[in-house]
Amino acid sequence: MTQSSSTVPTSSTLPTISVHWLEIVAISLGSIGLLGAAIVGLGHKLQTNMHQAKRVENIAHSLITYQFPHSAQGLIGLSIGAESFAVIADRTNNPNLRLFVQASPVDGVERSSLLVREYALGAGWRGNWEIVQEETQPFLYCHQMVSLETSRGRWSDTGKEEPRPAIEYSIDTTIDGYDQTIRILATGTNAESLAQDLLKSIQCREKY
Repeated sequence: MTQSSSTVPTSSTLPTISVHWLEIVAISLGSIGLLGAAIVGLGHKLQTNMHQAKRVENIAHSLITYQFPHSAQGLIGLSIGAESFAVIADRTNNPNLRLFVQASPVDGVERSSLLVREYALGAGWRGNWEIVQEETQPFLYCHQMVSLETSRGRWSDTGKEEPRPAIEYSIDTTIDGYDQTIRILATGTNAESLAQDLLKSIQCREKY
């Protein structure tokens, strides 16, 4: 009579299986930790790059040419692929003059340009607007007539300070297959002259 030979795990095989599973869990947890650290590191680097003044100014100059009436510096900017934006301001703790420029390709599909625009404007235009008057007029930009929107009113950076006179120029147009947005915000008693001087200096770069 032949006895059936069934394989029974020996005491030496059970710990080996447990060790293999522990190794897999440890490696998985380690990979997740490394990935998390990498994401945090990339996020920190991105934030640092976005606030490097010279880098921001280079982004702005790659999109348009401009000249501030006084010295200026880059506040925040980003260029990812074909999406770019920059916020430039005069060198004061409470800027009287600010420039926002953004460009994104017209590709017929949903893209991040709206999100980029809102994020950048929120970073560079943080404050409270009390718009009193708005008007639209034709403006020659990049060899074509575009709509120049002008808003006048009062502006407060924090909401706690006394609002001061302000003016904003806005241009939204399409140049060489790119949607482009330009904003100029000036505040203070000489706001209009500051904004006009900056607006007159702006010229497009037809190839991005």
